[in-house]
Amino acid sequence: KPPPPNPWVLLAGRLGASFEISLEPEVLVVEHGGSIQLKVKTTCQDPKAFGNVETSIRKQLLLAQPTEVVVKLLEVNVWNSSIIYYFNCRGERKLFTTALIVYRSLNRVTLDPVRELEVGKSHELVCRMENVAPIRNLTVILWKGGEKLHTKTFQQYSQDEPMPVQVIHRLTAQRQDNGQTVTCQAVLDLTPYGPCFNVTSEPQTLTVYEFPEDPKLEPHIYLEMGKTVNATCTVGHVFPSVAQFKLALDNRILPHSVSRDGHRATAEVSLNHSGNFSLVCTVKVGPKERWKEAIVHSY
Repeated sequence: KPPPPNPWVLLAGRLGASFEISLEPEVLVVEHGGSIQLKVKTTCQDPKAFGNVETSIRKQLLLAQPTEVVVKLLEVNVWNSSIIYYFNCRGERKLFTTALIVYRSLNRVTLDPVRELEVGKSHELVCRMENVAPIRNLTVILWKGGEKLHTKTFQQYSQDEPMPVQVIHRLTAQRQDNGQTVTCQAVLDLTPYGPCFNVTSEPQTLTVYEFPEDPKLEPHIYLEMGKTVNATCTVGHVFPSVAQFKLALDNRILPHSVSRDGHRATAEVSLNHSGNFSLVCTVKVGPKERWKEAIVHSY
């Protein structure tokens, strides 16, 4: 948040000083490259009183009166700067310094593409943004649907210059996360003296899978030459429930049928010569593949 009003201005009045000065706005917030108009006022009643603003930034004096001075700072292109404002009243000078808060518009927030997530495993969600200033006013929130997964603030940072930001959160996937959307929200809040930027990344839809065990296949199949036998390959607790099966006999893909629940594939096996042959069942769930091998004994 922008700093509170300068306590020294208030303190001068409490101590019964002969006059007070004040600054409007109390906190100076300006976009990098932009301009800001400020007013210095005094309670001094001396018609010869005068005041001004001292700064290395190019300025334009808009009004100079015994009770107030209006100055415009032009094309502010420094990140770490302060101004001095003062008034002289009956030979006494009051002078104060205040920081200039320079910001850059927050325009884009990106969430790295989320690959398919395995149930029970930890996966990184990575949110990125470039050229954030001032970072201490930034809050980043990672969401899953309407649930806040992680909130990160940067109040401890003192850097004024723009800097890249990366926020990482580890998500342990569950079956109920499948189809949920995740987003990254960034809020650069300069209120009440400046704007509030609220930007959200494009949503990423979570795809979750579970394939904890190898498929099951009878390890030895005995087949009389010229005859046909059914070979069945099954999977247990998989998610989503439809698995992709492939059965190959001696590197030859076999036609197969899949049960209604998607957990079992059956293929007809036949051989015209004797010997021992490899039958491999390969199953894919999400990006994960598992396989099981059986030996077909043809006699």
